[in-house]
Amino acid sequence: MQKDKKEISVVILTSRGPRHSFFCSELAKHYAVRGILVDERYGFFYRLKAFLKTVGANPLEFMRRLKLKRKLQSYEHRDEEIEKKFFPVSELPSGIPVFSSPEPNGPEAIAWIRRFSPDVVVVFGTRLIKDPVLSLAKFGALNIHTGLSPFYRGGQCTFWCLYQNDLEHVGVTIHHLTQRIDGGDILFTAKPEIHEKDTVRSLECKLVQIGTEKMIQAIQELAQGKSTRMPQLEKGQLFLSKMFTLEKRLELEKRLDQGLMKALLAKSSLVKVGV
Repeated sequence: MQKDKKEISVVILTSRGPRHSFFCSELAKHYAVRGILVDERYGFFYRLKAFLKTVGANPLEFMRRLKLKRKLQSYEHRDEEIEKKFFPVSELPSGIPVFSSPEPNGPEAIAWIRRFSPDVVVVFGTRLIKDPVLSLAKFGALNIHTGLSPFYRGGQCTFWCLYQNDLEHVGVTIHHLTQRIDGGDILFTAKPEIHEKDTVRSLECKLVQIGTEKMIQAIQELAQGKSTRMPQLEKGQLFLSKMFTLEKRLELEKRLDQGLMKALLAKSSLVKVGV
Protein backbone atom coordinates (compact mmCIF):
# COMPACT_ATOMS: atom_id res chain seq x y z
CA MET A 1 0.00 0.00 0.00
CA GLN A 2 1.31 3.42 -0.94
CA LYS A 3 2.09 5.86 1.84
CA ASP A 4 0.26 9.14 2.26
CA LYS A 5 2.58 12.16 1.93
CA LYS A 6 2.51 12.86 5.66
CA GLU A 7 3.52 9.25 6.34
CA ILE A 8 6.72 9.53 4.30
CA SER A 9 9.56 9.98 6.79
CA VAL A 10 12.39 12.31 5.84
CA VAL A 11 15.71 13.31 7.37
CA ILE A 12 17.27 16.51 6.03
CA LEU A 13 21.01 17.23 5.92
CA THR A 14 21.60 20.95 5.42
CA SER A 15 23.43 24.11 6.53
CA ARG A 16 22.45 27.21 8.49
CA GLY A 17 20.98 30.15 6.61
CA PRO A 18 17.66 31.67 5.58
CA ARG A 19 17.45 29.54 2.43
CA HIS A 20 18.07 26.36 4.38
CA SER A 21 15.42 27.25 6.96
CA PHE A 22 12.95 27.90 4.15
CA PHE A 23 13.75 24.57 2.52
CA CYS A 24 13.31 22.62 5.76
CA SER A 25 10.09 24.43 6.67
CA GLU A 26 8.52 23.79 3.27
CA LEU A 27 9.37 20.10 3.34
CA ALA A 28 7.98 19.83 6.87
CA LYS A 29 4.60 21.10 5.59
CA HIS A 30 4.32 18.08 3.29
CA TYR A 31 6.25 15.24 4.90
CA ALA A 32 7.11 13.72 8.28
CA VAL A 33 10.50 15.36 8.75
CA ARG A 34 11.98 13.31 11.59
CA GLY A 35 15.23 15.18 12.00
CA ILE A 36 17.47 17.92 10.61
CA LEU A 37 21.24 17.45 10.62
CA VAL A 38 23.14 20.73 10.26
CA ASP A 39 26.61 20.61 8.72
CA GLU A 40 28.55 23.12 10.82
CA ARG A 41 31.57 23.15 8.53
CA TYR A 42 30.42 26.34 6.83
CA GLY A 43 30.19 28.44 9.98
CA PHE A 44 32.22 31.56 10.76
CA PHE A 45 35.13 29.78 12.42
CA TYR A 46 35.49 27.35 9.52
CA ARG A 47 35.62 30.24 7.03
CA LEU A 48 38.16 32.07 9.21
CA LYS A 49 40.31 28.95 9.46
CA ALA A 50 40.13 28.43 5.69
CA PHE A 51 41.11 32.08 5.10
CA LEU A 52 44.12 31.86 7.41
CA LYS A 53 45.17 28.57 5.83
CA THR A 54 45.09 30.18 2.39
CA VAL A 55 47.26 33.15 3.30
CA GLY A 56 49.65 31.10 5.45
CA ALA A 57 52.42 33.09 7.12
CA ASN A 58 52.70 35.61 4.29
CA PRO A 59 51.75 39.07 5.63
CA LEU A 60 51.64 40.58 2.14
CA GLU A 61 49.20 37.91 0.95
CA PHE A 62 47.12 38.47 4.08
CA MET A 63 46.89 42.22 3.39
CA ARG A 64 46.14 41.67 -0.30
CA ARG A 65 43.28 39.28 0.41
CA LEU A 66 41.96 41.47 3.21
CA LYS A 67 41.83 44.40 0.77
CA LEU A 68 39.85 42.29 -1.70
CA LYS A 69 37.42 41.21 0.99
CA ARG A 70 36.83 44.83 1.95
CA LYS A 71 36.02 45.65 -1.68
CA LEU A 72 33.47 42.84 -1.63
CA GLN A 73 31.83 43.93 1.63
CA SER A 74 29.16 46.11 0.04
CA TYR A 75 28.18 43.29 -2.34
CA GLU A 76 28.03 40.80 0.50
CA HIS A 77 25.82 43.13 2.53
CA ARG A 78 23.56 43.54 -0.51
CA ASP A 79 23.38 39.76 -0.88
CA GLU A 80 22.38 39.34 2.77
CA GLU A 81 19.51 41.78 2.27
CA ILE A 82 18.42 40.02 -0.93
CA GLU A 83 18.28 36.67 0.84
CA LYS A 84 16.31 38.13 3.76
CA LYS A 85 13.71 39.46 1.31
CA PHE A 86 13.31 36.05 -0.31
CA PHE A 87 13.46 34.13 2.97
CA PRO A 88 12.50 36.36 5.93
CA VAL A 89 12.38 33.50 8.47
CA SER A 90 15.85 32.42 9.54
CA GLU A 91 14.91 29.79 12.14
CA LEU A 92 14.61 26.09 11.46
CA PRO A 93 11.07 24.69 11.91
CA SER A 94 10.21 24.10 15.56
CA GLY A 95 9.38 20.71 17.02
CA ILE A 96 11.86 18.79 14.85
CA PRO A 97 15.05 17.33 16.41
CA VAL A 98 18.21 19.12 15.22
CA PHE A 99 21.71 17.66 15.36
CA SER A 100 24.65 19.97 14.66
CA SER A 101 27.63 18.05 13.35
CA PRO A 102 31.15 19.04 12.28
CA GLU A 103 31.24 15.80 10.26
CA PRO A 104 27.96 14.70 8.61
CA ASN A 105 29.64 11.52 7.33
CA GLY A 106 30.99 10.61 10.76
CA PRO A 107 29.86 7.80 13.09
CA GLU A 108 27.83 10.07 15.38
CA ALA A 109 25.90 11.52 12.44
CA ILE A 110 25.32 8.06 10.99
CA ALA A 111 23.97 6.75 14.31
CA TRP A 112 21.72 9.80 14.68
CA ILE A 113 20.21 9.42 11.19
CA ARG A 114 19.80 5.66 11.56
CA ARG A 115 17.60 6.00 14.64
CA PHE A 116 14.87 7.61 12.49
CA SER A 117 14.84 4.87 9.80
CA PRO A 118 14.03 7.48 7.11
CA ASP A 119 12.24 6.65 3.89
CA VAL A 120 14.20 9.43 2.17
CA VAL A 121 17.37 11.35 3.06
CA VAL A 122 17.37 14.85 1.55
CA VAL A 123 20.52 16.96 1.20
CA PHE A 124 20.82 20.70 0.61
CA GLY A 125 23.92 22.81 1.12
CA THR A 126 26.32 20.43 2.85
CA ARG A 127 29.70 19.10 1.88
CA LEU A 128 29.82 15.87 -0.15
CA ILE A 129 27.73 13.17 1.54
CA LYS A 130 29.03 9.61 1.20
CA ASP A 131 28.19 6.04 2.12
CA PRO A 132 27.07 4.69 4.51
CA VAL A 133 24.87 7.80 4.93
CA LEU A 134 23.51 7.38 1.40
CA SER A 135 22.33 3.86 2.16
CA LEU A 136 20.44 4.76 5.36
CA ALA A 137 17.24 5.70 3.51
CA LYS A 138 14.72 3.09 2.44
CA PHE A 139 13.95 4.67 -0.94
CA GLY A 140 17.07 6.71 -1.56
CA ALA A 141 18.96 9.95 -0.95
CA LEU A 142 18.16 13.08 -2.98
CA ASN A 143 20.06 16.32 -3.44
CA ILE A 144 19.01 19.81 -4.52
CA HIS A 145 21.80 21.27 -6.64
CA THR A 146 21.64 24.94 -7.65
CA GLY A 147 23.23 24.19 -10.98
CA LEU A 148 22.01 22.56 -14.18
CA SER A 149 23.54 19.08 -14.23
CA PRO A 150 25.37 17.60 -15.96
CA PHE A 151 26.57 20.85 -17.53
CA TYR A 152 27.55 22.56 -14.26
CA ARG A 153 28.54 20.48 -11.23
CA GLY A 154 30.20 21.39 -7.94
CA GLY A 155 29.87 24.71 -6.14
CA GLN A 156 28.75 28.23 -7.05
CA CYS A 157 27.32 27.12 -10.40
CA THR A 158 25.14 30.21 -10.85
CA PHE A 159 28.23 32.35 -10.43
CA TRP A 160 30.12 30.32 -13.02
CA CYS A 161 27.26 30.52 -15.51
CA LEU A 162 27.32 34.31 -15.38
CA TYR A 163 31.11 34.43 -15.30
CA GLN A 164 31.13 32.41 -18.53
CA ASN A 165 28.32 34.50 -20.10
CA ASP A 166 26.03 31.46 -20.11
CA LEU A 167 22.48 32.32 -19.03
CA GLU A 168 20.99 29.27 -20.75
CA HIS A 169 22.43 26.95 -18.11
CA VAL A 170 21.33 28.83 -15.00
CA GLY A 171 19.13 26.26 -13.31
CA VAL A 172 18.48 23.79 -10.50
CA THR A 173 18.65 20.00 -10.44
CA ILE A 174 17.06 17.39 -8.19
CA HIS A 175 19.09 14.21 -8.41
CA HIS A 176 19.97 10.99 -6.62
CA LEU A 177 23.09 11.18 -4.52
CA THR A 178 26.09 9.07 -5.50
CA GLN A 179 29.81 9.18 -4.77
CA ARG A 180 30.23 11.39 -7.88
CA ILE A 181 29.78 15.11 -7.19
CA ASP A 182 26.33 16.12 -8.48
CA GLY A 183 26.49 13.12 -10.79
CA GLY A 184 23.55 10.90 -9.77
CA ASP A 185 20.49 10.17 -11.88
CA ILE A 186 18.35 13.27 -12.46
CA LEU A 187 14.71 13.48 -11.40
CA PHE A 188 13.95 17.13 -12.22
CA THR A 189 15.58 20.22 -13.66
CA ALA A 190 14.15 23.73 -13.80
CA LYS A 191 15.15 27.25 -14.83
CA PRO A 192 14.23 30.61 -13.27
CA GLU A 193 12.82 33.73 -14.83
CA ILE A 194 15.75 36.12 -15.24
CA HIS A 195 15.59 39.92 -15.12
CA GLU A 196 18.05 42.72 -15.78
CA LYS A 197 18.43 43.57 -12.09
CA ASP A 198 19.14 40.01 -11.03
CA THR A 199 22.40 39.20 -9.25
CA VAL A 200 24.04 35.86 -8.53
CA ARG A 201 22.34 35.83 -5.13
CA SER A 202 18.85 36.71 -6.36
CA LEU A 203 19.08 34.00 -9.01
CA GLU A 204 20.24 31.50 -6.40
CA CYS A 205 17.26 32.40 -4.20
CA LYS A 206 14.89 31.87 -7.12
CA LEU A 207 16.52 28.50 -7.77
CA VAL A 208 16.05 27.48 -4.14
CA GLN A 209 12.36 28.36 -4.35
CA ILE A 210 11.87 26.42 -7.58
CA GLY A 211 14.06 23.56 -6.43
CA THR A 212 12.14 23.22 -3.18
CA GLU A 213 8.91 22.77 -5.14
CA LYS A 214 10.58 20.14 -7.31
CA MET A 215 12.04 18.35 -4.28
CA ILE A 216 8.60 18.12 -2.67
CA GLN A 217 7.35 16.46 -5.84
CA ALA A 218 10.40 14.22 -6.16
CA ILE A 219 10.10 12.82 -2.64
CA GLN A 220 6.52 11.74 -3.18
CA GLU A 221 7.22 10.17 -6.56
CA LEU A 222 10.28 8.35 -5.21
CA ALA A 223 8.42 6.97 -2.17
CA GLN A 224 5.51 5.85 -4.33
CA GLY A 225 7.71 4.23 -6.97
CA LYS A 226 6.62 6.65 -9.69
CA SER A 227 9.81 8.58 -10.30
CA THR A 228 11.67 8.46 -13.59
CA ARG A 229 15.46 8.65 -13.54
CA MET A 230 17.64 10.16 -16.24
CA PRO A 231 21.31 9.07 -16.14
CA GLN A 232 23.93 11.78 -16.53
CA LEU A 233 25.82 10.65 -19.61
CA GLU A 234 27.84 13.85 -20.07
CA LYS A 235 30.65 14.89 -17.73
CA GLY A 236 30.05 18.63 -17.96
CA GLN A 237 32.15 21.09 -16.00
CA LEU A 238 33.11 20.54 -12.35
CA PHE A 239 33.79 23.64 -10.23
CA LEU A 240 35.70 23.21 -6.98
CA SER A 241 35.75 25.66 -4.08
CA LYS A 242 39.40 26.60 -4.68
CA MET A 243 38.38 27.99 -8.08
CA PHE A 244 35.96 30.48 -6.51
CA THR A 245 38.50 33.20 -5.75
CA LEU A 246 38.06 36.70 -4.38
CA GLU A 247 39.50 38.10 -7.59
CA LYS A 248 36.94 36.33 -9.78
CA ARG A 249 34.09 37.33 -7.47
CA LEU A 250 35.06 40.99 -7.65
CA GLU A 251 35.55 40.77 -11.42
CA LEU A 252 32.03 39.45 -11.97
CA GLU A 253 30.45 42.04 -9.68
CA LYS A 254 32.11 44.81 -11.66
CA ARG A 255 30.90 43.29 -14.93
CA LEU A 256 27.36 43.11 -13.56
CA ASP A 257 27.62 46.77 -12.47
CA GLN A 258 28.57 47.60 -16.05
CA GLY A 259 25.44 45.99 -17.51
CA LEU A 260 26.45 42.37 -18.09
CA MET A 261 22.99 40.98 -17.28
CA LYS A 262 21.24 43.31 -19.72
CA ALA A 263 23.70 42.39 -22.46
CA LEU A 264 23.29 38.67 -21.85
CA LEU A 265 19.50 38.90 -21.80
CA ALA A 266 19.51 40.77 -25.10
CA LYS A 267 21.34 37.85 -26.70
CA SER A 268 19.32 35.09 -25.04
CA SER A 269 16.32 33.36 -26.54
CA LEU A 270 15.69 30.92 -23.69
CA VAL A 271 14.89 33.29 -20.81
CA LYS A 272 12.38 36.03 -20.28
CA VAL A 273 13.65 39.60 -20.40
CA GLY A 274 12.32 41.80 -17.64
CA VAL A 275 13.17 44.53 -15.17
